[in-house]
Amino acid sequence: MNSVIYAGPPKNAQGERADKNFEILVPEEECRIVCGGKELTLSPGEAAAIPPLTRRAVTGKCLSLSLEKAILPFKEPTAVKDGGGGIAFAAREAEKYCPDGGGELAQALGGLVAAYITHFSGGRKFSPVVEQVLAEIDKNLSDPTFSLSDSIKKLPLNYDYVRKMFKKETGLTPREYLLKCRMELARGLIDSGMGNRYSRYTVSQIAEACGYAEPLYFTRVFTAYYGAPPSKFMNAARR
Repeated sequence: MNSVIYAGPPKNAQGERADKNFEILVPEEECRIVCGGKELTLSPGEAAAIPPLTRRAVTGKCLSLSLEKAILPFKEPTAVKDGGGGIAFAAREAEKYCPDGGGELAQALGGLVAAYITHFSGGRKFSPVVEQVLAEIDKNLSDPTFSLSDSIKKLPLNYDYVRKMFKKETGLTPREYLLKCRMELARGLIDSGMGNRYSRYTVSQIAEACGYAEPLYFTRVFTAYYGAPPSKFMNAARR
C-alpha cells in the first residue's frame, strides 16, 4: 500500500489513465491540469492528487508518481501546498532510484508522499491569521534561519493576541506547533529508512532537513521530545 509503482513524466498526459491508482503530480514549472470541468494551475511548491481512472490533460513540466492502493481523502482532483518541499523531494528521489517502483525504498517514499499529501490537505478551518501562521510554518519547516517570532511580529496584530488565538484554535502555541511538525518530520525520515543508494541518512542530514543547523542541538531536542535519541530509532529502522 502507498508504494511508488511509477515515477517520471506523466504517462498519456492528454487522456485516460489505465491504472487504478492515485497519481500525484509535482510541478517543476507552472503546470495546468484539466480534469473534466475542473482546472488546476500548479506552481512549484504545490502538488495535485488525481484519483484513479481520472481523465486529465497536463500542460507543463512535472513529475508524476503512481501510488499503489493509496488511501487518500480525495474524490476529485485536489491541489495541496507542499509545505517544506517534502513531496517534491520524495518525488525526485523516487524518479532517481525507483522509477519503475518496487522494493523497500519505493514503499518508504510512497508512504512519505501519502503522509505529506494527507497532512497538507488538512481540511483545517482556522481564522485567516492562524492560517497565515500555519502556512509560514509549513513553508519554512526545513529552514534553520526561520524566525517564528519575527514572522508573527510582521502581522498587523499584537503578538500576544496572535499567540493566544493560535493556541485557542490549534491547542498548541506557534512554537509548540513548529516543534511538533519538525519532530514528526524527523521521525518520518528516520522510520522510512530513506537515504541514497549507498547509505541511510545521517543524524546531520536529518537535522538539516528539519530546520536544525546544529546536529547536537537537534539530538537534544529530539531526545527530549521522544524520550530517546535519534540513533535508537535509526537502529530500529535498520532491522
